[in-house]
Amino acid sequence: MTGHERMTVHERIAVLAHDRFPDDARGAIELVRYGRPEVVAVIDTARRSPVTSQLVRSLPRIPIVRRFDDVGEPVDALYVGIDLARDGRIADLSEPVRRDVRAALAAGCDVVVSRPGFPVGDPAFERATAAGGGRVVDVGAPPPDRSGDAGRDAGVDAEVLLTVGTDRYVGTSSTAFELVDAARERGVDAALVPTSHVGALLDGRGASIDRLPIGRVHDVVDGLVRERGERRDLLVVEGQGAICHPGSSGQICGLLHGARPDGLVLCHSAGRELMHGYDVDIPSVATHVDLYERVAAPVAETAVLAGALNTMNVATPPAAREAVADFAERLGAPATDPLRFDADALLDAVGLG
Repeated sequence: MTGHERMTVHERIAVLAHDRFPDDARGAIELVRYGRPEVVAVIDTARRSPVTSQLVRSLPRIPIVRRFDDVGEPVDALYVGIDLARDGRIADLSEPVRRDVRAALAAGCDVVVSRPGFPVGDPAFERATAAGGGRVVDVGAPPPDRSGDAGRDAGVDAEVLLTVGTDRYVGTSSTAFELVDAARERGVDAALVPTSHVGALLDGRGASIDRLPIGRVHDVVDGLVRERGERRDLLVVEGQGAICHPGSSGQICGLLHGARPDGLVLCHSAGRELMHGYDVDIPSVATHVDLYERVAAPVAETAVLAGALNTMNVATPPAAREAVADFAERLGAPATDPLRFDADALLDAVGLG
């Protein structure tokens, strides 16, 4: 089944991350970091440490075990927190992955995936499902095509924010996740509009735009915003890539025009000068502000309200704060590193909470 069909709400989960945790397990990292749903254990045959916090200091202390049967507390789902296709076809699952998927399904747990190609019809998985009642749920699958539906009215009740980038892998997703968490801590009824594999795992109903034809991005994002915008105070649409990056520019118009954001949060990586994967200079912050606002304008007047600077490669907190201050000056708006510090400056700029 897909996440757009009726799906059980999972409260306590185990996260599959065989041989990848923590260096190549972004989905697992974010599931542990945000605890939505509550993570009881990470499953990794390598088990480089008994707990997650010894490997990544910013994470809570969650046990790492070698197999599903070693999970010490009851769970209602197994979430796949790694890219199973990295080493070949996703259908060619390793034996540890197959073993733990079978065990979870046989125990009545759902197995939640967000990337395409998972072998739902594998006979061994079907037998385990029949025996235990668990299901394979694909939360990243594109929703039904509703491009013929009437377009959205001029606005929705919720304030809509979209995170946008100066390059790929600068923190548009993490900034969106941090904004939602920080807003909820202030008592704001906030929701994420997921557009990535990881975002769909965190939220349970979204769409990975990497799995969409570019021509459908607008309609899908528009539908997700309409679906949630009438019953929330704040929607944060998870941005992807950058308007000038050749590998993601084709998606940006769909995101901008589908989200129709009231405000934008511009994300940048400290010290980065060349586009990821290309020997091309990253245009200035001012150029990005102008481009995003002008491209959005025919559909929705919007403005860059704040900035998020990824200071992962800055050695010390004082140096990181200096880098943030420089970024804010170039941006002409408040800025912070929401992962290293907090997201207060971003929420204050939006005027929420």
